[in-house]
Amino acid sequence: MIIRQLLRFVPAVLAIGLLSAPAAAGPASDLVRQKQTKLFATVARPKNAARQAALRRLFDGMLDYQAFAEGSLGKKWKERTEEERVRFRDLLEKLVRNNYKRNLKKMLDYQVQYRGEDAAENGSIIVHTMAKHKTDTREPALQIDFRLAKVGGGYKVVDIITENASMVRTYRSQFLRIIRKKSFAKLIEKLEKKLAKQD
Repeated sequence: MIIRQLLRFVPAVLAIGLLSAPAAAGPASDLVRQKQTKLFATVARPKNAARQAALRRLFDGMLDYQAFAEGSLGKKWKERTEEERVRFRDLLEKLVRNNYKRNLKKMLDYQVQYRGEDAAENGSIIVHTMAKHKTDTREPALQIDFRLAKVGGGYKVVDIITENASMVRTYRSQFLRIIRKKSFAKLIEKLEKKLAKQD
């Protein structure tokens, strides 16, 4: 149940932001807008190996999986062996991509307005966006902020905050609860089972 609830959160925070409106320019904002525009165009193509490869390249160019993995385990990251870290990171990476791909088409009815970017802690940048349903005025607007950090010569997304709820912190709360009540091995098992159902 915990993993199922967690993974319902992933697409909500990752898949919004496909149709963007003009907004204040900035390097981080430009990256998020450009990547998501390309993701939308790519996912609309017929499903084939080339499309899947293109989607993966776009995800890999936008998301810092290492930051997600370390952040979602917090202090427990240092307690893991190198083999455990690699396994966990690979599973988390696959889950994020799978949920993102599956939900891209579901978000076509939303339009995102980019509302500028601000400097944040540890040299990161927050890109502010607001997602609004294009036709259903009863649907409340969603504030979705992307935290980006310098990686190499550019920026990558290291967290996504929906209505002030951080994806990384939500991961950490859910994952650490499983580790405390069961074990790290049980967390890995649950993630593996979830992935197997998605294949």
